[in-house]
Amino acid sequence: MAGGGGEFGEVLSSEILAAKSVVHTFSLNVVFVGFQEEVVDTSFIDVNVEKNYPYDYENFTIEHNFDVNYYFSNNSYYLALQTFILDNSINASDATSKLNTTALQLQRSTGQKMSIFLPQSGRAIDAVAVEDWFVANPYGPGSDNSYWFYVMNFTEFDSPDHSLEHWYNVTELDFEANRSRDFWRLEWDNSLNPDVKFPYACFTSNSRVFFIDPSAFQWYLTWTRIWWGLSVSGPKYQYYYEDLDAFLASHDVGTSQGKTALAYYLAGWIEDGLSNLLAPELWVSTEISKARSMSIQVKMLNNASDSGYSNQFMSWIINATLAEEAIADLAPFLNISVVVDFWNLSDYPILKTIFEGAVIDKIDGWTYYDGYQVWDDIYAVRELYFDFDAADIVITGYVFLEKNMSMLVYGGEYTGLGGSGQILVMKEVGRYFQDDGVSPKSGLGLVFIHEAGHNLGFPHTFTHGVAYAGDFAFDVMGYYPYSFYFSQVRKDCFRRLVVDFRVFGLEELLEEDLTLYSRKNSTLIIDTKFDEIYAKINETHQLYDELQYLEAFGKIVETEIFESNLRDLIWLYLSDLNNDGIINIFDVVIVAVAYGSTPGDEKWNPNADLVQDGTINIFDVVIVAGNYGQTWL
Repeated sequence: MAGGGGEFGEVLSSEILAAKSVVHTFSLNVVFVGFQEEVVDTSFIDVNVEKNYPYDYENFTIEHNFDVNYYFSNNSYYLALQTFILDNSINASDATSKLNTTALQLQRSTGQKMSIFLPQSGRAIDAVAVEDWFVANPYGPGSDNSYWFYVMNFTEFDSPDHSLEHWYNVTELDFEANRSRDFWRLEWDNSLNPDVKFPYACFTSNSRVFFIDPSAFQWYLTWTRIWWGLSVSGPKYQYYYEDLDAFLASHDVGTSQGKTALAYYLAGWIEDGLSNLLAPELWVSTEISKARSMSIQVKMLNNASDSGYSNQFMSWIINATLAEEAIADLAPFLNISVVVDFWNLSDYPILKTIFEGAVIDKIDGWTYYDGYQVWDDIYAVRELYFDFDAADIVITGYVFLEKNMSMLVYGGEYTGLGGSGQILVMKEVGRYFQDDGVSPKSGLGLVFIHEAGHNLGFPHTFTHGVAYAGDFAFDVMGYYPYSFYFSQVRKDCFRRLVVDFRVFGLEELLEEDLTLYSRKNSTLIIDTKFDEIYAKINETHQLYDELQYLEAFGKIVETEIFESNLRDLIWLYLSDLNNDGIINIFDVVIVAVAYGSTPGDEKWNPNADLVQDGTINIFDVVIVAGNYGQTWL
């Protein structure tokens, strides 16, 4: 697995803003493809899908509401999609993996590593091609400013005994090892489970389309339910136990009771994707919206060089360019720098002591480390090893290279943790290589980008302990997918929050501007400037409503420049004490005459108290002198 996320608080220091709130409403079109309209109760589904998501960020609230519209495709649309799928799929024996649930349950209860996968035959469908088809062939009257969920019924592709199934495939490459992924997570990342394959039942990647096929084969939800011991009982979570084929075989949807059960079942799939992909709360402060640069500094701490894993031998495992590209793709408004240094752990006694002092147990030559302890101890000394002046945001990364070891967190084995401006990765060195111990198997980039994502405020693509279907998104923040990048729907979440932060900050500045401006009578020139700025804010809102978040970010940055110029203009206006349009010797004389006075004094002039501290003093003189010779008319 590419990194377990550690939720260790916000990445950056908080800044308290004035109490504010905003409500955004997004359009979501849910299209049922291959379903009989008379058996799908969309009213009941809608009641059981959570569509309101209020989140508190520091001292303000952002609420996301979803206006969900339901459609049923006609038969010609279904047949066109069916033909496309048949043309973009392969039917083969033993083409994917399925779980041996008995072995999985035994491993969970005993800790003994086992072979937990069996072969599954059927139709492997190109997931990316299907997503692209939906983008090119939208159904219904929805606009480009909408999100789309397509809920499909292709039970016809499966045999009644489940010996033949259908599923969605995506090419999963490890860019550093330059090979396809064929392994699953730390616990089975060994020779007992070779050639593991990853069937998807849902998918989204580069678009605002998320397709859901409840009839498709997958093993991941079964794995999560068993391995994590999820509490997923109830009609909305039946999709953890059976696909649509099995559900329809055990429910008569021609009856009222069967229709209600189907509505619950489909509502579970839809709400999972909505809550986990379109409306997550991000763990981030307003500081992220102000940053122009980010420096990610990584120390590779090698404690296995004496065992044949020299720094040179291990150098391929992390490609800094991959991390830079992934984060720049998410946040192109940030200047990203990733610097990686390889160190021998023995040369850094403080870090070596921390590492060795975190041992929990040693069993059969395998060492278990306390991830919490390592995290806290290395965080306390990071000022010694990293340059915190390198950028507006600095994320520090420690990667420990060691033989025969695991990091324990939450009582389980994890590879990485991320948050609070720090990344910790403890991946056993053998896991980077194939069984021959030489050929590359999996690098560090995906783990590293995943943990960097936590530092940028991202949760996982699923809610741990509640729902996991959203994890079928091809996104670096998931556990199931092997993606090095952020999906489009997740990029939207991040970018729109950054825009919200910037808008809140700008509105706060404008409130201060209005307070300044209120000291004197209004003037058309400055009134016009205010109108221009509010018009630009409205343009930002319009771009936001059109889901053009990068364009909205550019517009708000442009507006901030206008606000800065407006504030300068207001100070010029206030400094023009005799109201002749220019700050000159006459204004200086007015301040000088009132110098030293306080309210009640004969010389007191409230207009000359520019800093509003109740005394005409040098600070007021400095303001007038600083604007000397300038005009505002």
